[in-house]
Amino acid sequence: MSETVKSQKQTRVRCSDEQFLEAVFSSKTYAEVAEKTGQKVASTMARYSRTKKALAAKGVELPEMERKKPNRTVDNVANMAAIVERLKAYHSNT
Repeated sequence: MSETVKSQKQTRVRCSDEQFLEAVFSSKTYAEVAEKTGQKVASTMARYSRTKKALAAKGVELPEMERKKPNRTVDNVANMAAIVERLKAYHSNT
């Protein structure tokens, strides 16, 4: 779908405007667009922002994108509560 250009230090994935916009209209998250175009998520977010701004000047709207929600398997609140209790116990003894 996209062209890969390699140099000595980095690999750059190039994607045409048409391919990028097809991916935008068939996706809900930046991660999906990045997967379809082969680009990094940060590059996709920056390109989407530039494209949306340029098209808004012409009166054309792009669909809204969302960030992919992180999958958390650890209960952070329980961990933080345990840390607070440990710190309270430590500071009450000093």
